[in-house]
Amino acid sequence: MIQVILPVIIVLLLFLFHKTFDPLLASLIHEDDLNELIHEDSQKYLLKRIRKSKIALIPLCLWSKLDYSFTFLFLILLIFIFLLKKDYWILKQNVKRKSRLLKFQFPIWLRQLQILLQSNTVAQSLRLSLDHAPTLIQNDLKKLIDEIDQDALNITPYLNFLSAYRLSEIERAMKLLYRYNTVGKDDAYLQFNRMIQTTTKWLRSEREEHHKDAMAIYEWFSMIPLFGVTLLFLAIMCEVVMNMFMNGM
Repeated sequence: MIQVILPVIIVLLLFLFHKTFDPLLASLIHEDDLNELIHEDSQKYLLKRIRKSKIALIPLCLWSKLDYSFTFLFLILLIFIFLLKKDYWILKQNVKRKSRLLKFQFPIWLRQLQILLQSNTVAQSLRLSLDHAPTLIQNDLKKLIDEIDQDALNITPYLNFLSAYRLSEIERAMKLLYRYNTVGKDDAYLQFNRMIQTTTKWLRSEREEHHKDAMAIYEWFSMIPLFGVTLLFLAIMCEVVMNMFMNGM
């Protein structure tokens, strides 16, 4: 009898004592880059994912009815892991997609900022660029402006700007912008111009990479007719071989 109800007991324990088991599981599956991908507490985010994923474990109550099939157990665990990781994979994919988009938009915004800096301070230029800034950076830009208004000599707001995307060119640009705001403007402006040239090359290389990716997709599409012809040829050959065997018999 105990063998029949054992899976039910295990599932009930996992749900009833979630305050004990969930943090333990969260510590085992915590992704290294999770803190950089989300703005909320990563531990709470993990616990929410675990609570949602545990629904996949409910069918384990039927394990004894299936003679403790390891195939069934493997399938349940596979579904559980998929549900557990699905949100993280989607989140990472979204950040990757935004990073690629940012590599197009940031150099364009930087050129607008360069024009504004010719007749305004850094804080004023950032504020004036806000209305025309790409939607992707507007929230970070508002935060940067507010923090600069509170402490104009602190470099931390500059370094935190779009830091979630971990793009070295953005970090370099913000360091030069901080130097332009706090040190000699003539020397900083010269370096700022050099940085603009670098980001222009960055933008060009991203466009070329995007073009290559698009061409690779078209190449795969062009392989579909060839793949279909190959399958048709194999099917005809199989039919010929089968006919030869049938006639031989």
